[in-house]
Amino acid sequence: MKYPHERSASAEVSRIALQKMAAHQAAFTPPNFAVWYEYVSGINPELSSALEKLLKKHTKLQDEHIEQLYADHVSECGSKIHLTLREDLKQLLERLNRLTSEADEKTSEYGDHLQDYGSRLQGELSVAELDLLVKDITQDTERMHTSVQKIHVQLEASHQEVERLNRELEALKGAAMTDPLTGVLNRRGFESCADTLFAEPDAASHKGFCLLMLDVDHFKNINDNYGHLLGDKVLTAIATTLKSKVQGQDLVGRLGGEEFAILLPNTNLDGAFVVAEHIRQAVQRGKIRRLDSNQNIDGITISIGISPRKDKEDLNEMIARADKALYRSKKEGRNRITILD
Repeated sequence: MKYPHERSASAEVSRIALQKMAAHQAAFTPPNFAVWYEYVSGINPELSSALEKLLKKHTKLQDEHIEQLYADHVSECGSKIHLTLREDLKQLLERLNRLTSEADEKTSEYGDHLQDYGSRLQGELSVAELDLLVKDITQDTERMHTSVQKIHVQLEASHQEVERLNRELEALKGAAMTDPLTGVLNRRGFESCADTLFAEPDAASHKGFCLLMLDVDHFKNINDNYGHLLGDKVLTAIATTLKSKVQGQDLVGRLGGEEFAILLPNTNLDGAFVVAEHIRQAVQRGKIRRLDSNQNIDGITISIGISPRKDKEDLNEMIARADKALYRSKKEGRNRITILD
C-alpha cells in the first residue's frame, strides 16, 4: 500500500501504533507494526474492520492473529495482482485456442467420415453391410456428441474464468481511481467519471450539471494544533459526510490535500445550493474524537464554491470557475457558500 503521510504525520501515527502494539502479546515485528500503523491511520478500512472484530473476541492479540491480518489485508502481494491477471489471461487464451483447434479437428474428422458414409451408401449394400454402416454412423455421432459436450463444459469453465478476471480487473480499476485515505474518488477517478457523464447521449437534456468545490477552513491550523493524524480523521469524516448527502450519479472526489469536489448531474443552481448548505451545516455540527486522548474537537467548517456547466465546457473549466467562487468564500470570512454563474 502507498502511504499518504508526510514525515510529521507518519511520526505521530507511528507513536500511537507502538502504544497499541504494546498492549498486546504479539511480537514487535515489522508485520505487526504495519498492521497497527494502517489501523491507526485509518487508510485500510477492511483491515480496521477485521481487527476490531478480533478485539471483540480476544483481549490480547497473539502472533497468529497478526500474521493472519497481515496476510489478508496488508501484504504487498496485492501490488502484483496485475501480473497474475496477465498470466491468467494468457493461460485462458491459450486454453480457448486449444479448444477451438480441437473443435475444428473433431468437426473436420466427423465431416470426412460422413462423406465416406455417403459414398458407401451409393453402392448396393447387403442387410449386414447396411447394419454395420448404421452402427459406424451411430458410434461416430456419439463420439462427436461426447466431444461437443466436453468442449461445452470447458467453455463454461472458461466463461466463469473470464467473469472472475473481469471482477478482479474491475477491483483494480476501482483501486486506481480511489483515494486510499477517504475512500472517495481521487482526481483521476473523478475526472474519468465526469467525462463519462458528460459523454452520455442524454446529457444535453439534463437540467444541467453543477460543480461544488469544497475546502476545509484553517486546515493547516488543525494539523499544527492537533497533529496530522487528527487532520486525516477530519478529511475522512468530511468525505463520509459528503457521500451521505449525495445520491444516484452524483460524484464525490478528493482532488488533493483538503480540497474536495462534488459533481451534481441533472441539478440546477438552486438544487446545488441546497445540497451545499446541507453539507456545510452537517460539517459544522460534527465532532471529531482524538484517538490518543478521546478529546472531542469541534468548530471545523468548510467553504464552498459552486459553478454550473456552461454549454459543453469540460470539467477543468468548471473547476476553474468553482475555484474562484471558493476563493471568494474564503476571502469573505469562510464557512460560507458562493455561486459563480
